[in-house]
Amino acid sequence: MILRVSDSFSRAILVVAALLVGLWLSFYGTRTALARYGSDGDTAKRREFAVRLEPGNPEYWYGLGRYQQYNWEQPDSALARADYRKAIALNPLDTQAWLDLGTAYELDGEVSEAREAYLEAKKSYPTSAEVFWRYGNFLLRQGERPQAYAELRRAIEADPRRAAVAFSRAYRANPNLDEILAQLLPRQQSVYLDVLHQATQEEQLAVAKTIWTQLLALHPHLAIQDADGFVTALLEAGEYGEARRVWDQQVATMDLPPLLQPQGTIVWDPSFESGVNSSTFSWIFQPLAQGVRISLDKGEKHSGSQSLRISFDGKHNPNLEAACTLAVVEPNTTYHFSGWIKTKDLTTEQGIGFRLRPVEDNKIPVLNTREVHGTNPWTFVDETWTAGPNTHRVQVSVTRDASDNPQVRISGNAWVDDVNLVPQPAEHGKL
Repeated sequence: MILRVSDSFSRAILVVAALLVGLWLSFYGTRTALARYGSDGDTAKRREFAVRLEPGNPEYWYGLGRYQQYNWEQPDSALARADYRKAIALNPLDTQAWLDLGTAYELDGEVSEAREAYLEAKKSYPTSAEVFWRYGNFLLRQGERPQAYAELRRAIEADPRRAAVAFSRAYRANPNLDEILAQLLPRQQSVYLDVLHQATQEEQLAVAKTIWTQLLALHPHLAIQDADGFVTALLEAGEYGEARRVWDQQVATMDLPPLLQPQGTIVWDPSFESGVNSSTFSWIFQPLAQGVRISLDKGEKHSGSQSLRISFDGKHNPNLEAACTLAVVEPNTTYHFSGWIKTKDLTTEQGIGFRLRPVEDNKIPVLNTREVHGTNPWTFVDETWTAGPNTHRVQVSVTRDASDNPQVRISGNAWVDDVNLVPQPAEHGKL
């Protein structure tokens, strides 16, 4: 419908009405903007200014209550509770206001009132992970463990990232691991992994071992990094055999290609089949180091599907350990070390060899095998090595020593495969 105004008086009235509407909208828009500015402030005056401008906005009352409760310079719990109550009166379903009201009551020692506020929060948002979490922690602080575990378990089920902190708090409150496992933790792989990491970081290795056993019972599918920190912690604690056992259990859950491991060898993945790099018992190498390219090569191998290839660019004279792996050994035990090397146009008098270095016992000398250079088919290299009385680990490395002539530059390629370390019978070690 088109309104036609036929006289100047009517047109004047419309103009005035439009101006009044504009002023009204401008006023309320300005007031809203000022109130929002006040609510975002970091002083009590600015937040109080917001509630004076818009006393019917529950968000501003809640913000004022938060400021008064958590203001480190001059906290005022009584004012905070009053402001939370005003926010709740305006919006009875304000879950955060109920939760913070419960916290305020608890800090003031009014446990019954706090419990009532937490229960109101549950009513306002019955599926909230945050509500389960806050109420569960409240119950845990009151010593009501079964009820606390039930609430915290619901929080973890809704948000598994809370598992590690929930476990840590529950364990500090009452270190009954069987109770916690039965009542608190959902049987989920991600939950047990987070708790395993937490226990490892807190150096609770006995707890971590129990969690690991429970995790394996879930028949998990793990990644190499899932338990690597736990394996390292066991090694640092001197639990060498346990570390290797956990490693073997972990990799058994992974979708790895078959590993060629001769009977008795203590080298994991001696033929470079897994493709795993830079973990505790795997081979460790950098793709590029000192002008040397190091990679896995499916086109050349002594056995299996691939070998380790080392390519020199002809511009450097590197002194490097191209690849290393770690093995757990028994003290005072003799081992037979062996490996295969192939070379093509590998220049200089210093080629590729192997090195065995004890980790703990520096009184046992480093063993260097003979090196291979030039052009050679797959060549067998072996040595006998005996662990010292304090040796529990040995580092096995693929090496190239720098030439004595600093002007020499090495070029060409080498391949390494089937690197093994096998304990010898006791009578053999006496020969």
